[in-house]
Amino acid sequence: MLRNPFGPPIRVAVPPELASEAAVLAHLGMTVKELNKIRWYRARMYQSFEIAKSGGKSRLISAPDRRLKHLQRQLLPLLDQLYPVRNPVHGFVSGRSVKTNALSHLRRRFVLNLDLKDFFPTITENRVVGMLEALGISSTVAAAIGYLCCIHGHLPQGAPTSPVLSNMICFRLDRELLAFAKTARCIYTRYADDITFSSHQPMSALFEGPLPPAGHFDPDLLVPAFKALVVGNGFTINPSKAHYADRHSRRMVTGLKVNELLNVDRRYIRNIRAALHSVEMLGPIGAQAKYVASGSTGSLVEHLLGKIAWISHIKGSSDPVVRGIALRFNTCFADRKIMITPTPTERRDRAVWIVEHDDGQGTGFFLSGVGLVTAAHCVTGKKEVEVFHPSKHANTFKATVLKRDDHRDLAILSHEIPATEYYELDRAASPIATGDPMKAVGYPKWAPGDPLNVRPGVVSTVTVKSAVRLIEVTQKLTQGMSGGPLLDTSGAVAGVIHKGGPEEGRDFAIHVDVLNSWLAAS
Repeated sequence: MLRNPFGPPIRVAVPPELASEAAVLAHLGMTVKELNKIRWYRARMYQSFEIAKSGGKSRLISAPDRRLKHLQRQLLPLLDQLYPVRNPVHGFVSGRSVKTNALSHLRRRFVLNLDLKDFFPTITENRVVGMLEALGISSTVAAAIGYLCCIHGHLPQGAPTSPVLSNMICFRLDRELLAFAKTARCIYTRYADDITFSSHQPMSALFEGPLPPAGHFDPDLLVPAFKALVVGNGFTINPSKAHYADRHSRRMVTGLKVNELLNVDRRYIRNIRAALHSVEMLGPIGAQAKYVASGSTGSLVEHLLGKIAWISHIKGSSDPVVRGIALRFNTCFADRKIMITPTPTERRDRAVWIVEHDDGQGTGFFLSGVGLVTAAHCVTGKKEVEVFHPSKHANTFKATVLKRDDHRDLAILSHEIPATEYYELDRAASPIATGDPMKAVGYPKWAPGDPLNVRPGVVSTVTVKSAVRLIEVTQKLTQGMSGGPLLDTSGAVAGVIHKGGPEEGRDFAIHVDVLNSWLAAS
């Protein structure tokens, strides 16, 4: 256990490759002479350029040359061993991203966003060397790492080693902010220089006086203890990027909306659609010329592919917006088609919808070659009902009862829902026997924010009642699940949920063969 002069002891094992200057040089395959050359001439080994940011600003990137980048990449796994990842940290951590960062704050009613000003330039070479020495690394090795990883006396944004070194520097900051958040009953996360707090209650503990109105605010309004904590760790809050959102405003975390479902900003989607409209109107060559004339560089098609990949990552490839945009892209660029192949889970989740009318609520699902299927008792006495997918519960569609058989408890609904809004399930082809695993899927007593309810179980018996073949299962089929699919292990429909729950005593689904024979006779 090593003593850390910047806080409590840190348990860390120094890799043998960093035990001495000779060891680190041997690991990197370099000599003392080359190290000294890098120390004095490293500024020449970087290429600096600016990339555009929102608001007309730019970010300076300093990219190392091939040799220095190779050395930094050799160091990176060793530095990773020195950094115990903290739970609130989502930037530059394997398996985490802006998406996981935003998900940490999903559906929180109050969100506070802060930005650490000049993040990488603030992390000086002396701070890096001092931090490494505090971890038990010798001063000569720490200095060598500083030579190899810093430029102009600070961390460069663009070097492979800068992310992990910045997280190591922020180790104490993260620990103290996490403790502060727990005291204030908030959730805390950090993605690089973006700091986010969120809560279900107004965050009075973070402000010295009354809560500011939603929008940008002066960081001086924060309690002195919080500001002292940031300054005490060598950082400054960027006054132009302090933002507070309440339950009545749009809540954003690292560029993603977290109000109810994780989503990208509408402007992002709008820009993609505008670019595709240009291609549709002007053709690929004309749209590319317009793209360049607007001050952009590179290829429009590559630009669009990157943006579509991003919204697919955030919303999922089965999302209707993603599918609609991908279809438009494929029409515009037939030689660069985006293949949209949903996972079995995505297909299932997008195939199962809610059937709602003034008397109650049930479940329905889209079946290949059939249409929208539900239980007859979910639409009793109705000619028209509303259907919607919970991911967009405000976006309802009218559906008409096309066929209904009360004895079999089956109904087919006609609709005009765009094909990009849903996927279809297949009918089970294999025989169904006692002991077969089954999943019952539906929306029992659904409320906004509830996910699809998936209940595993097995077939307890296959029986016939009133000349209707039924599947009895071990899982409870409660109110609201009626009309949903009973799925076999391949995700195919084995039956349509009929009735069940504690009041019934037994739980049944209508056998898919009943649906098949009914359709064949219709």
